[in-house]
Amino acid sequence: MLTDIHAHLHTKDFDLDRDKVINKCEIVIVEAGVDLESDLKVLELSRKYSNILPAIGFHPEYIEKSEEVEKILKLLDQAKAISEVGLDYYWIKDQNLKKKEIEILKIFLKEGEKRKLPIIIHSRGGNKDLINLLPSYKIKFVLHAYEGSTKDAQKFIDMGGYISIPPILLRDKNRQEIVKCVPLESIVTETDSPFMGYEKNQRNEPCNVSFTIKKISEIKKIEEKEIEKKIEENFKKII
Repeated sequence: MLTDIHAHLHTKDFDLDRDKVINKCEIVIVEAGVDLESDLKVLELSRKYSNILPAIGFHPEYIEKSEEVEKILKLLDQAKAISEVGLDYYWIKDQNLKKKEIEILKIFLKEGEKRKLPIIIHSRGGNKDLINLLPSYKIKFVLHAYEGSTKDAQKFIDMGGYISIPPILLRDKNRQEIVKCVPLESIVTETDSPFMGYEKNQRNEPCNVSFTIKKISEIKKIEEKEIEKKIEENFKKII
């Protein structure tokens, strides 16, 4: 069974063929919201498709409309995971907004601990703060589309976290190095659909995790079937 632990199939990119894309292969998909509007769409999709698990969250890029968070928290009763939440210092440069990101992430980490929900975390430039934050919470967590150093990856793994790898792996030397260093027991696959495809400017789709598995197999010199099986086992430990 293929697994995509992070996708955005509610976006307009899939308006013309969403049903076809979701049913293209045998796969379980964690569908992530980024704000209140998309969270509601995520829940709608999860009711329609049995292979979609809803993840409710608030993306740090939308920090300036943080008034939505209170309403989003009320949707967590219907969630199988919390996402997309985290820290983004790439797009958000204002120091006060960065501090606000941390405060909101703490709210979701606390909710994840209380509800025993796994948290799939976005981090661009925020790994240092995450490494300081996460030990305070007893949660299952995944670093979505991990793009940090191998050293930081090991720190997250030592905390019990997982590293999620998208199909961009095929053309990303840094992520290839990460896969080489990270144990298979700590890897999961995702697409971040429609983003992070294995070809530039190509719409990404959940079934493309098969390309990621093939590349991981090549890097680690382990049979594809073994990679797929282990990643499915990892996925089931998280969600």
